[in-house]
Amino acid sequence: MHLYSASQRLMVMICLVAFLCAFTSGVISHDPKRPICCKEDTLTLEKPSIKITKCYIFPAKGKCVAAVVFTDENKLYCIDPKGTWLQRRINNLKQRGVKCEDYTKS
Repeated sequence: MHLYSASQRLMVMICLVAFLCAFTSGVISHDPKRPICCKEDTLTLEKPSIKITKCYIFPAKGKCVAAVVFTDENKLYCIDPKGTWLQRRINNLKQRGVKCEDYTKS
């Protein structure tokens, strides 16, 4: 495909940026220097029925609420720490070798 005009190139760039934003919006790469922030409206009490690959426990800080964060390969789940099933799930994860990093103690 040959792009002959600046407007055609601009349209292709806009489409590429939109595609990349849509594709990467759920991908999480946790960096402890930039902690995950769960807002009140993102918390859930539902059990995620996916294979959890990472787990983090965050305290409330600023506009961020206290949360247990589960991630799989593509998505982040902000879990309300009041979930009655949560401690059992964390223990099961620990037995599978997935340790929850606890940021409430630092």
